[in-house]
Amino acid sequence: MTDLVTAGLWRRAVAAVLDGTLGVFIWAWSGMCLLIGVWGFRSSPLELSDAALLAAAIAALGLALHLVYHVAFIGGCGQTPGRMALGIAVVRRDGHAAGHGRALVRCLGGWLSILTFGMAALGVLLTRERRGFADWLAGTRVVRI
Repeated sequence: MTDLVTAGLWRRAVAAVLDGTLGVFIWAWSGMCLLIGVWGFRSSPLELSDAALLAAAIAALGLALHLVYHVAFIGGCGQTPGRMALGIAVVRRDGHAAGHGRALVRCLGGWLSILTFGMAALGVLLTRERRGFADWLAGTRVVRI
């Protein structure tokens, strides 16, 4: 399957914005449910340490939701909802399905790219296959379907 066309930057960027928007809505709703649940069981106002713990729990919830969202969708069908809308998919370099293991490695590699302020993702701009560090690490690529 070498006739796959690499997805362009604009398609990838718009898909990332769509996925990010959906992810923020899911995270906000889940965080709100967690907050309401905690407040429902308390009879006194939150102490500062309890509020800090709750904020850390909501942040951890966001990271967990991000991981589950990307691993489940990319591992299951190769596409997140944003990628589905724009007709692009994540596949192995040979064109077969990425699978959950590669999706997990790709998501963790994306976090590494964030930690390096995008320096690890420069391959998306500089290589012909538009593969960033996360794609290189997982052995995947993003193609048009």
